[in-house]
Amino acid sequence: MLKNLILFAANDEHRPALAALLREHNPGLTVSDDLELCDLEQLEPEELQESRLICFGGPLTLQSDVVKQIGHGAYQFYYAPLQYPGLAPSTAQEAEDDGPCVSVIAQSIGDAAPFDQIIDIETVTLPANIEAPQRDLIAFTRLARMFWRLSHAIACESMPAEPRSTRLN
Repeated sequence: MLKNLILFAANDEHRPALAALLREHNPGLTVSDDLELCDLEQLEPEELQESRLICFGGPLTLQSDVVKQIGHGAYQFYYAPLQYPGLAPSTAQEAEDDGPCVSVIAQSIGDAAPFDQIIDIETVTLPANIEAPQRDLIAFTRLARMFWRLSHAIACESMPAEPRSTRLN
């Protein structure tokens, strides 16, 4: 049974709001939003077995032995300036076509099936000549929306088994 949620965020200022949202869905859930990556190794195996780990805003590199101990999975929410994450453009034309896109991704973390599976992805075509701060704001807004949409599953259920993909223009 899911009892603990370990929450990491690329921006520490986001942690309290994310934790509050998850607690709204499951008031009995313990949300640890003040841990550092090195603290995971200090947690008891029983506590990890009853936990789910979430990283919001950037990728997280975990040791595979730690991932295997997390009983309810580890997931990351991040965005990348690519239309097809994981598939680098093979031609100059593909690179040019990929340029005005950003993908927002929810992905499981791990090194064995079903880990590293994309749970949800939204790809947004950006307006022409957009500057980095506006691009980042659009991407972050979509990322926050995806997290909000999946927050009940994160706090109360098993994560979706079937990936969902959306193209937004």
